[in-house]
Amino acid sequence: MIPNYVLLARRAVPPKQQYMVTELQRRMESSVVLQSPPNPSILIALNLAGGTQDGMKEKLMVQQIKDRIIKEGTVEMTSGQVALYILALISSCEDPKCITANINLVEVLKLKTKEELTYLSDHSTPKTTFYQLSLDTLALCLEGANVNEAAVSLAKEALAKDFFVDTGAMATLALTCVDNRLVKAEQSRILAPIHEALYKLRQQILRAVETNTANIYSIGLALQALNVTSVSYPTGDWSCSQTLAKVLTEISQGAFNNPMAAAQILPSLVGKTYLNVIRLNCSSDKVMVKYTIINHLRGQHFTHTISVSVPKGSVLLSVLQAAQQDNPQDFSYETEQTSWGLMVVSINNRAANSNDKTYWQFLNGTEPLEQGVDSYIPSNNEHIEAIFSTY
Repeated sequence: MIPNYVLLARRAVPPKQQYMVTELQRRMESSVVLQSPPNPSILIALNLAGGTQDGMKEKLMVQQIKDRIIKEGTVEMTSGQVALYILALISSCEDPKCITANINLVEVLKLKTKEELTYLSDHSTPKTTFYQLSLDTLALCLEGANVNEAAVSLAKEALAKDFFVDTGAMATLALTCVDNRLVKAEQSRILAPIHEALYKLRQQILRAVETNTANIYSIGLALQALNVTSVSYPTGDWSCSQTLAKVLTEISQGAFNNPMAAAQILPSLVGKTYLNVIRLNCSSDKVMVKYTIINHLRGQHFTHTISVSVPKGSVLLSVLQAAQQDNPQDFSYETEQTSWGLMVVSINNRAANSNDKTYWQFLNGTEPLEQGVDSYIPSNNEHIEAIFSTY
């Protein structure tokens, strides 16, 4: 027998009611205007549903997120807000580690998650909520960070407490991500509590959906959690079609007209979960750039070369950011803002000096670049050189 969690992923909204899904997408997209605050949940949902009809809307939402981070900083953000921004950027094939040369959202979230866990250890509750701690664990897991400590803490708390449906669903997604990444033979200490917690959470969510005690606005996340479960449900335990019919009835009655509410239900209507944000096809939008830094002028000489992949259309600064991320020991850099734009003033701890009349010159082959690092857009397989030079 095919388990229901597989059927849920395959099941489509009936053709006669597909217009409801389309209308939800339209409402969400039309809510995004230049003056609106960034809403990562809407960006995630639209990308999981196949993207925006208007490509400029996606670019606007991405830019709103980046502008918010750059202008207001991350100090006052909760860990969950940072996690949502990371998921949203990933879903748009953006690198959350390179917001600017000095802002790495993944590192920010690691610190905020550590604060959550320290507070949890001292006070038996996280600094914010278990929902946000689950979001944190999921986002860091999808970014490839080590979240074993967070996952074990979350699993133990899930076993000791009864989470609300939306919190339990988000915890299920986070723990499933960690479970999928662990090497089973080497991680029995970690796997045991995770598997126990996943079983308990799934049973709680299933019971809430079965008995209609789950809030209608929690159903979307509940369906995501049931969608990733690795156990089948005996006949009669849960009817996916009945749950879907209930959701569609609520949509027809206007329950999800609010764009934020629509963002909660849309992914499950198209058979996707937050785990899928990392699997969206971004490969065709990438270019490979070879980047070499050379100093044969002052101090210890060096020549280092690296090849990095950046989104198509990225400026040269993104190449420097990616190189530094991959190899910070050799490819660190510093910039200064000038009236002509950003200027690179130091690479690999070798700083330009006006007294020595030294600077970093960027070239494509033998031709000096006529644009700055925040303007020049490298092409696929281009070789960029940065040479410490004199004028």
